[in-house]
Amino acid sequence: MAISNEELLAILKAHIDTSVPAGIAGAQDAEEFIDLAVDQTAVLRSIRVETGIRSAFNLDNMALGEPVTVKATESTAPDPADVVAVTRTRKVLQPQEIIAAFDVSFSFLRKNIERSRVNERLNRIFAKRFGKDIVLMAFMGDTSNIGSTRTDKALKAIDGFVTQALTDPEAHAYTIPASPEYNTTVFPAMLELLPKDYRDQRDELGFFVSAAVYDAYAREIGSRATALGDMLLAGPWKENLSYMGVKLYPVYGLDDGHILLTLRENLVVGFGQELTVGRDVLNRERLLKVTLTAEVDAKYVVGDALVIGTA
Repeated sequence: MAISNEELLAILKAHIDTSVPAGIAGAQDAEEFIDLAVDQTAVLRSIRVETGIRSAFNLDNMALGEPVTVKATESTAPDPADVVAVTRTRKVLQPQEIIAAFDVSFSFLRKNIERSRVNERLNRIFAKRFGKDIVLMAFMGDTSNIGSTRTDKALKAIDGFVTQALTDPEAHAYTIPASPEYNTTVFPAMLELLPKDYRDQRDELGFFVSAAVYDAYAREIGSRATALGDMLLAGPWKENLSYMGVKLYPVYGLDDGHILLTLRENLVVGFGQELTVGRDVLNRERLLKVTLTAEVDAKYVVGDALVIGTA
């Protein structure tokens, strides 16, 4: 049964909280919205996400790069050469303000919402798109971007992991061949570049690739005359593909010419404390106008724990 204009307006106005100034979402509401965006985005579920950052958040890493244990000798202190200093690296998340504006027509709402769940349905629509935008910015963001497309405008918000890694002397660089074979050339070489202490943590590593690279690797594996190859050709895949125990993660918006290999927890996305949601009903234009303002940043913690492949 179709919803009438009067019913639609009653639903919309009932879900606009006029008691909250300027549409500021409460801390719990903001966290729930971000959780929803993360939950609908596989990559964000796989890396580290920090929320509720006031102005800055320190990402400290304390590391011991070599074995520290030696044979003990009774009543004798360790030799000074056997005392290892702890090294510390620090990156700082400083969320930058971003804004997203949505116009939703009455006709769309009438066809696509349930009377008692309008907010839930709208939040899912917005959170899914918001989550994809965050992934795009976190991996491919470049504040020096001079393009004018919608994608370019999103990328200008922050510098993402790729932009950071390309100028980081501590990150390990690999040149992807013109005709890459991921199973026999690219992935083995990138894994070899990663220091052994990180390389041995197979369960914690990830290859972050574009959807096209993910599919190309699947075709390479699927072309082999094995039970695994038969399974891949039949598809679909319930779990991430992997190389030598390292899972592959297809990343929305990541271009085909870049691959990241790192510990998943090394990649961090941070959200600021403030999130505002403004909803305005425009009867004459027959629109619901939604404006979302948030704060976001992305950093990786340790450059030495990251390999960037570039074509």
